[in-house]
Amino acid sequence: MTTRRGRARAATAAAATAALCAATLAVPGLAPRAAAEPCRTQATGEELPEGAGPYPLVDRLGLWQAWDLAIGEGVTVAVIDSGVDASHPDLAGQVSDGSEYNGVASADEFERTAVAPVQDCAGHGTAVAGLVAAHRSDHMSGVAPGATVYPVRMDDGVDRATPGTLAAAIDDAVAAGAGVINLSLARPVDDAPVRDAVARAVAADVVVVAAAGNEGNQNVSGGLMYPAAYDGVLAVASVGDDGQPMDSSNAGPWVDLAAYGEELTVVAPGGSGYRTEAGTSMAAAQVSGAAALVRSRFPELTAAEVAARLTDSATPVSGGRNDRTGAGIVDPFGALTHLGGGDGATGGDGSGSGDGAAARPGHVPVQAIPRDEPLLSATAATALAWSGVLLLAVVLGLLAAPAVRRAARRGWRAGPGADGDERPPAAPPTAPAGLSWLDGTHRPAPDAARPNRNRTR
Repeated sequence: MTTRRGRARAATAAAATAALCAATLAVPGLAPRAAAEPCRTQATGEELPEGAGPYPLVDRLGLWQAWDLAIGEGVTVAVIDSGVDASHPDLAGQVSDGSEYNGVASADEFERTAVAPVQDCAGHGTAVAGLVAAHRSDHMSGVAPGATVYPVRMDDGVDRATPGTLAAAIDDAVAAGAGVINLSLARPVDDAPVRDAVARAVAADVVVVAAAGNEGNQNVSGGLMYPAAYDGVLAVASVGDDGQPMDSSNAGPWVDLAAYGEELTVVAPGGSGYRTEAGTSMAAAQVSGAAALVRSRFPELTAAEVAARLTDSATPVSGGRNDRTGAGIVDPFGALTHLGGGDGATGGDGSGSGDGAAARPGHVPVQAIPRDEPLLSATAATALAWSGVLLLAVVLGLLAAPAVRRAARRGWRAGPGADGDERPPAAPPTAPAGLSWLDGTHRPAPDAARPNRNRTR
């Protein structure tokens, strides 16, 4: 049921979206649809080997458990990047038609066209989109496989886009009804047009997620990167596979969260294959996917409340909040089950003494999924094997017992006729009395009387 506050917020957001949509459509040079310029260079992927196994990020983020609660249905995540190639099977049906911004050498700065999501020269945007919403498959999955991606392609690349072009792209995403905007980019300059566009998105109740950047800046007193450092934006740093901060990840008190950023398998453009990407851009995509899960399960929450859930439920790194990982590593399952009760990154009392899930009030830790186990554990199998060996030894011993007894009676000497036998030869058998001649020892003389011839003639 929609609450009064929810209806009022929805009306406010709808009005802001309508105004932004009108402003966006008034951009000079807008064309309904147009073919993108061919890529000068095209990123490609390779097929993963058979038996590569499920995507490890699924286990690291506890997504099997999270998907029992939400998969991101009904939420649109805008990906402002190098484009999204939706021809890959893992993205089929996950990506809507979007926009493309081409820089022009004029006061207008750019031209906008509405395009189908089919081109991504660098592959960066496709990788981000896959981490957000790719189908669940044997090789990988997006964090929110039920969400829809709205691509906003920057033809010149997000790193070369002018402030006005980037601001227009953010406004475009808001006008398209995005509940989450992913900005996997970092700029060292605070540009007023970008700052204002981010403020408009936050005011329109959009969760804005941005990468902290990969320059390795750990100067806690400065070194701000934008748009991550703007108010209302979730700034995302990266950690390695071991859960520790990556040296390349920028740091500062403006960092809010962290996610995994070391050599991730990602969807490649071109209709098939995979590649590897790393850094805070990929970490930001994971947080955007987690935000989509929360917005899907709790549609009544404001963007600020969604952000609070993500930070309060994060897994602290090194005991609590810090400038390298913020509140900690994003925990989608924790965000979906978080019951409130304090700042999870600081143990609930701001002391910074949190030590994981046990220190986070209301946090439900991820439980391991039961897996098919063998009938016997390795220890039991070893014990059974040794039992079999002992049983075989007993059987062989029983079978050999008669021979052993005979050998013992012989004094363990070899039997008759064997080499080295020093025993005297056995005496021949003795014939019965009266028949001793049969054995040749007392053969009668030829003229001796035969017993059957005693009768006289």
